[in-house]
Amino acid sequence: MSEHQRAYEVGHVDLRRIALLTNPHAGKGGAGAAADIARDRFADHGIDVVSIQGASPEGARELAARMVAEEGIDALVVCGGDGLINLALQEQAGTSTPLGIIPAGTGNDHAREYGIPTHPRRAADVIARGFCTTTDLGRMRDDAGNEHWFGTIACAGFDSLVSDRTNRIRWPRGQMRYNVAIVAEFLNFHSIPTRLVLDPGTDEEQVIEENMTLVAMGNTRSYGGGMVICPDADHHDGILDVTVLERMGRVKAATKFMKIFDGSFVEERGVNTYRARRVRIEMTDRGGQHINGYADGDRFAPLPMEVEVVPGAGRYLVPRP
Repeated sequence: MSEHQRAYEVGHVDLRRIALLTNPHAGKGGAGAAADIARDRFADHGIDVVSIQGASPEGARELAARMVAEEGIDALVVCGGDGLINLALQEQAGTSTPLGIIPAGTGNDHAREYGIPTHPRRAADVIARGFCTTTDLGRMRDDAGNEHWFGTIACAGFDSLVSDRTNRIRWPRGQMRYNVAIVAEFLNFHSIPTRLVLDPGTDEEQVIEENMTLVAMGNTRSYGGGMVICPDADHHDGILDVTVLERMGRVKAATKFMKIFDGSFVEERGVNTYRARRVRIEMTDRGGQHINGYADGDRFAPLPMEVEVVPGAGRYLVPRP
């Protein structure tokens, strides 16, 4: 068996007891009901469920770590959105404990990538069948040495500013809040001085220095609830797909963004794509403000940061091909 094949083994896990991590506030408050449906379905399959729910993100992460380390737990299952999945990845990545997903968020980009049904009963059926695959994961690291795993896409630039604004406003809720933030940021639209280094320190090193509107580094294809920013990304190839929107005016950028949901965005003039195993990104806005790096929709840290792909670090329960 080749090294590549070993990195992406598939197999079956006999599930007798699982931990179900829930964020009841996800999906406009619908995650609690989804968890109840999934829990009942697991019982139909004869699977015992240990329900866990942290009072804070830190508490939820601590519980996830405890369940991953527990010998009698066969899988960690997340009922919530991409943010809760990202939290679980911080403890589950690189371990032998598989991750199951009951989609109950606004975006559900992990579920979209792996073909996981959005109905909790059907998603529970997928998990109960126990088909498991290994995948790539992304890992971010800032200059202080802090590290953070992600499953879908890391980004910086316009989308970071949108996420910053989304986190600041309290109304409306759900996807509409994100849409409002996009409109607000377009009113202040501008490109940002950026230094991008692809595969630093290798023979393939490439340095790009120019004003950029956004940079997306994808282990998977979509973010933000189905925006296909890296349409050729493959979570089994050991490579990050990098999409760069170069400097351009507000109207032209808005026209291109309209094509982001079908993947044709990357074919537009002014949009460049690259592939790399590791990327260093530095981006400083007006007045010396460091742009924040995001992944799986969650804030990581102010730039600069390095982003790398880690082959075979992910382990998911998914539909059998």
